[in-house]
Amino acid sequence: MGKFFVDKERCMTTVFIGSDHAGFEYKATVIRFLQDKGLKVTDCGPAAKERCDYPDFSSLVCKELQKDPKALGVLICGSGIGMSISANKHKGVRCGLAHDYFTAINSRAEGCNCIALGERVIGIEVAKQIINSFLNASIDENGQELKSRLARLKEIEEENL
Repeated sequence: MGKFFVDKERCMTTVFIGSDHAGFEYKATVIRFLQDKGLKVTDCGPAAKERCDYPDFSSLVCKELQKDPKALGVLICGSGIGMSISANKHKGVRCGLAHDYFTAINSRAEGCNCIALGERVIGIEVAKQIINSFLNASIDENGQELKSRLARLKEIEEENL
């Protein structure tokens, strides 16, 4: 799959990562991948591959994202679906389910600060490509279209969360 490049200047201060038991092996590989690129990574668990519930570890990552608006999150479970659902229950967290380059780039373009991946759905090299793409994707924070969408999402959060 070739070499990956992470532009640390365009990225954030920390990547928070969490999984459940079904995403545990990819989580360990992704942590090493990001650390090898010189990024600060915080492992929000779990510490072992024993059966656990994805909402618990999704919540740990999301609480960190709420405290650090420059940080990004990576969540890994079997399909990515459960983690993305759980993450999107937290105010200020916008988690996209990514399964390829396009969905990773588009997640950032739509203002996501977190992505979810499925270990049972994609290979590890694709997972690295997705994460690399997500971290390096540009986000036009001054663009009127995105500002409008994010403002509307914030209104919806206030009404419903």
